[in-house]
Amino acid sequence: MAKDIIWRNLDKAGVDAQFTLDTVVDLPGEQKRRLDAAGAARAAHRHVCRVPYGPGPEAKMDIFYHDTGKPGPIHMFIHGGFWMGMDATTFSFAAAAFVPFGATVAVIDYPVIPNVRMGDIFEHVKQAIAFLYKHGAEHGGDPNRIFVAGHSAGAHMLSLAMDPTWQAGMGLPADVVKGGCAISGVYDLTPLTLSFQRDPLGLTAAEVVKFSSLNHLPKKAGPMIMTVGGFETQEFVDQTLDYAKAWREAGLKEETIVVAQANHISILTDGYATHGAALHNAALRQMGLAK
Repeated sequence: MAKDIIWRNLDKAGVDAQFTLDTVVDLPGEQKRRLDAAGAARAAHRHVCRVPYGPGPEAKMDIFYHDTGKPGPIHMFIHGGFWMGMDATTFSFAAAAFVPFGATVAVIDYPVIPNVRMGDIFEHVKQAIAFLYKHGAEHGGDPNRIFVAGHSAGAHMLSLAMDPTWQAGMGLPADVVKGGCAISGVYDLTPLTLSFQRDPLGLTAAEVVKFSSLNHLPKKAGPMIMTVGGFETQEFVDQTLDYAKAWREAGLKEETIVVAQANHISILTDGYATHGAALHNAALRQMGLAK
């Protein structure tokens, strides 16, 4: 019996399989390793938690301080969780990745679906960037060197933030985000609405069109690192490669890195946050902290 193809070469079961973590070997172990790394980072680096960046209880960020004695680049991290969960505390290990090299690191929280719509999440991301531009110097950062990284749903939010059309409305320069690092993101939301994630996310057709960043490339933007794990599901790989190709064809600067042995979780702990890893080095170079 022929498959009922609904996306690429996939039927409904195939699309469902793209948006789970079932392919991650020893998922509990990977999650524990991530939490252990986050705890170690909080123990090792001076920080303040739950700094308000906007109105509402979820508009908070954890800020980690370097000790270079001079302003450094600001590295803001947006966590994932399919826009429906997770928190900044789980991702404190971003500090251990970049604070030792002289960056101020801010890991943000934001409200999640179904309590808010996707546009509300993006508003929080914009508010966090605005806060760091206006107050980053108070935390040892250079507001003229803001770089943003995001993972999974966070990478999607980063892709929206790279478009320089929203900044003027918040009193920010168009190039406030000097560069981005998009890790394992989803840039065309269409297949999510064909999967088991459709009902939990509750995206409308208008939201899918508006927030599918693959279809709304900026005319001008800072450079992007676009990365995905070689052990991730094919849809995450294809979405990253499709988005990188679109950026190149639009004349925008990007660097694509496939972390060969990484899954959707280990790409962070073994790539992004591991000193000496290719992805980590690329992020340092983007911020001017390595050659």
